[in-house]
Amino acid sequence: MAIITVFTALAVGSDYALAGIPNVKLVDTLVFLSAYLFGFRIGASVGILSEFVWAYASPWGAPGFVAPFLIAGEVVYAVAGATAARFWSSGSFANPGKGLVFGGLLAICAFLWDLETNFATALIAYWPAVTFPKVITTVLVGVPFMLSHEVSDFALGLLLVPVVIFTVPKLAGQRLAMRPVLAEEER
Repeated sequence: MAIITVFTALAVGSDYALAGIPNVKLVDTLVFLSAYLFGFRIGASVGILSEFVWAYASPWGAPGFVAPFLIAGEVVYAVAGATAARFWSSGSFANPGKGLVFGGLLAICAFLWDLETNFATALIAYWPAVTFPKVITTVLVGVPFMLSHEVSDFALGLLLVPVVIFTVPKLAGQRLAMRPVLAEEER
């Protein structure tokens, strides 16, 4: 529970710190990292709690009916983090290509999150008269925000994720260095 609390506090606190920069946030990276380092359940919990708190305590106001979609969208990052952990152990980061892979994964997650939330926004805004052109228009209007979100998630995945994955197990000791074993216990 302490891990979830720490990651959630970091996510929400960094959201406040970065509130002035549209769609640039650490919450996505922290959800990915918590799932990579501690498993899907922890990552999903961090994502759900962080997005729930931010949705209702944001300086921009509550998102209304789209909130469940924002919250559920964070689970995509937890799935990606837990899946990536199954492919790469936390101990070997000599290959700089892994940063590109992490950045790419986070950018794909951002795209899926943005697509889901823009689609949900169109459904909510135009219900019951939703049409395909209205949905496409809603998604296209969101493209500038989507791009800033995807670029920032890519950059954070490229630069921050490998450093944290390499550093946290060293700071925490052998327990985290055994990440593949911990993932097996979760099943």
